[in-house]
Amino acid sequence: MKFHQLQVLAFILILLTSCAKSPTPDNPALLTVYGDVNRVFEKNSTEIGSINDFIEIHPEIKVEVIPEYSEWTIREETLRMLRDPKAKQPDIIEMPGSWAASFAQEGLLLPIGKWYDNLPRREKMDFLQPAVVGYKYGKELYGLPSLIGVQYLYGRKDLLPESGLPQTLEELVSATRYIKKKHNIQGLIFPSKGLNLYKFYYTLLQIVLDGQEEEDRLTAHIAVYKTFKILVQENQPDYEKFDHVISEGEFRSGRAGMSINGNYVWYLLSLSKEVGFPVRPEHVAVGFLPMLKPEAHRVNHIWTRGYAINKRTKHPQQALELLHHLTSERADFMRLKNKYILPARKSAEQYGEKLPGMAPEPARALYARSKGAPGALELNESPDNWYDTASKMLDLLKEALKTDMETLNFVRRMLEIEKGIMY
Repeated sequence: MKFHQLQVLAFILILLTSCAKSPTPDNPALLTVYGDVNRVFEKNSTEIGSINDFIEIHPEIKVEVIPEYSEWTIREETLRMLRDPKAKQPDIIEMPGSWAASFAQEGLLLPIGKWYDNLPRREKMDFLQPAVVGYKYGKELYGLPSLIGVQYLYGRKDLLPESGLPQTLEELVSATRYIKKKHNIQGLIFPSKGLNLYKFYYTLLQIVLDGQEEEDRLTAHIAVYKTFKILVQENQPDYEKFDHVISEGEFRSGRAGMSINGNYVWYLLSLSKEVGFPVRPEHVAVGFLPMLKPEAHRVNHIWTRGYAINKRTKHPQQALELLHHLTSERADFMRLKNKYILPARKSAEQYGEKLPGMAPEPARALYARSKGAPGALELNESPDNWYDTASKMLDLLKEALKTDMETLNFVRRMLEIEKGIMY
């Protein structure tokens, strides 16, 4: 083959390679998103923030959605796919920040720190920074939050003691007994099926630790375990019955005086009238967790949901464009305007009480120092082996309830798990 023919062939190969690397509307990049993809991905919506809004802006990108709504299925399936090079690889995974460290530790996620650092300062400042930090492993960033969740304490105004919502664990126990005795209904209801039982224990632990001047986990676990046993045994001894749907429905039906649950319950309450539930927002007082008295209240704990990019994606630049959209103000507004979701951006405050998710004072207080706001936000950060640790804690909690385990024995074993020591 002559030299000029080789040159032509090389040019054609370069041209073909260039086309492959630069998607066009006629040859778009296909991105797959896996997880609990919520409202942004409603197929028929053309609203600002929708996936069709993104495709209109980026006609060179097509998006395929693989919806999955079970949190633990998402985790296990994502690990399976990302660990296996032969498996079908999603480009973007919806995940809580608490998973990012363990995925990044295995080298499964695309680092995005340099890209994030180059975003306009105004945009970076709009994120709630504790929520962003939750997607870091070491000094590198591996994802971004799109929404946050908080635990609220809900109470029926007409059923609570005259003192109102409890502000300590002791008052919480007392209020549950008061409601049960006076009104003959369940005092407190909460999701407790599966890992939710561990999450309930952890919520109580936050309350105690936040009230301590110096962290003393031994004392905290002693107090929490005693309260945990009382609340479960007196309210939900058949705890495996109470998933989120059951506990939400029971509270909205008027069969419980108080509830500890996420901020989305407020949105569900706002729908109660039209779907036939008797308990509505005007009947309910809602407060922060940790509870505590105002002068001692320092921190409000949050959890995150967001997106990370598969390190094996064939289209990293286009995946970053989609990640940018999914965590943008445009997408935030679509999530929030009719639903319960609280965005991870401070600009959500401008929506005010007109939107259901922002109606309770605790929701608005997360974004600005308003009346009753906590002094700071703290992410429920998780260790690299969070899932394994949480599973061991869940097993211990179930054993303790079944055997009525002695307090110091329980606490010793709990502390061993926290330190990573096998027992």
